[in-house]
Amino acid sequence: MNGLRILDAPEGTDIAGYTVEGLLGAGGCGVVYRATRDGQSVALKLQSLVQLGGWAQREVAILMRLAHRNVVGFRDGGLFPPEAPEWLYLAMEYVHGRPLAQWVEEENPGARRAARLALGMARGLEAAHAADVLHRDIKEANVVVREEDGTPVLMDFGVGVYSGAPRLPRGVLPPGTPRYRSPEALAFRQERREGVYPATVADDLYALGVVLYWMLTARYPFENVETPEGEVAVIHHPPVTPALLNPRVPWALSELCLRLLAKQPWRRGTASTWCEALETALASADAAWDVPLFPDAANVPVDVQGGPRPPSRGRRSTGSGTLPAIQAVSSPAEAPGLVVRARPVTREARAIELPRALLALGLGVCLVGGVWWMRRWPPSLLALTLSSRARTPEPGDSGPHPRASPTPTPRPSAPRHAPGSSLTR
Repeated sequence: MNGLRILDAPEGTDIAGYTVEGLLGAGGCGVVYRATRDGQSVALKLQSLVQLGGWAQREVAILMRLAHRNVVGFRDGGLFPPEAPEWLYLAMEYVHGRPLAQWVEEENPGARRAARLALGMARGLEAAHAADVLHRDIKEANVVVREEDGTPVLMDFGVGVYSGAPRLPRGVLPPGTPRYRSPEALAFRQERREGVYPATVADDLYALGVVLYWMLTARYPFENVETPEGEVAVIHHPPVTPALLNPRVPWALSELCLRLLAKQPWRRGTASTWCEALETALASADAAWDVPLFPDAANVPVDVQGGPRPPSRGRRSTGSGTLPAIQAVSSPAEAPGLVVRARPVTREARAIELPRALLALGLGVCLVGGVWWMRRWPPSLLALTLSSRARTPEPGDSGPHPRASPTPTPRPSAPRHAPGSSLTR
């Protein structure tokens, strides 16, 4: 099968022993199909070796290291076609659910459910960090909420990195999404330091904080982050407290969200310590945590005289059924790998201005990798025939955490794994 046909394979096509059942997503560098083998459904992702090269192999290597309910499961991987490889295929767990943004918009959860989603995402990061893996692109689009049990699943490790990974060509900052970059990453670029930014677990935790902030307030901590003024705000100014933006947010959860958004990386702690703090807060949560965070969209008038429409959620999209992890494959500069595409949902809240009373309270500030690396593929990958079962971590198998900061966290109890080195690849 040539490169053009693989991007438009009809139902029933055999690719590396998998039978194509339908298209899930496509981009300039690859495609994702729903496929089956031996009665098991998978998301079958094919990435161009010429265009993505080492990035594609890295995602396989990362997923082989992970086995956790909050991380998309690895099933199989290899080169296709075997006689003259053009594609790297990656068979993953077929997650039947909705992208996080869509789930939140449609379900309008209370603080308790939002906190449990954040807890699941943090547990997924905890497992990744214990295996010396950084995600580096945590955002709503890369999380799918499993339909049967509401479990959040981290997707798209396409720009992730692991300890000892081969270096790939890129800029000062690793590929990622600007809105979710940490203050220290932006400061590194702004100060024009030499070398490449050494991403740490603190970067993943900051991005998780941005996602949680959005779930609680229908806004992001900072807007226009790609402008000089926006970068200054991220680096130097604290975000508005979530409980001030939305009185339905419990103060305990608001403070835990702000901990993830702390300017100093060490103040964010680790995924493990943050999970412990959140579980403590949930244990003492009262009935107020079950009140939906926003008014029901069905009860909010379309036109509000004298001002913008207030934030609301709970509006169901017109599509029927549930969504699998619908994904596309893009270039490294756009964060290669799985990008979850939700059905269109209304994000009225993003465009809504705050009432003047809240403004008075203080809303003042508010890769192309692959071609270089692919010059010489390792013989081990050219002969790659990976096990159809994900590697299950064995006791003591996980390595040290990448270092968040040379300054130790003030918590008296140390994490199970001591901090290690940062990852710069």
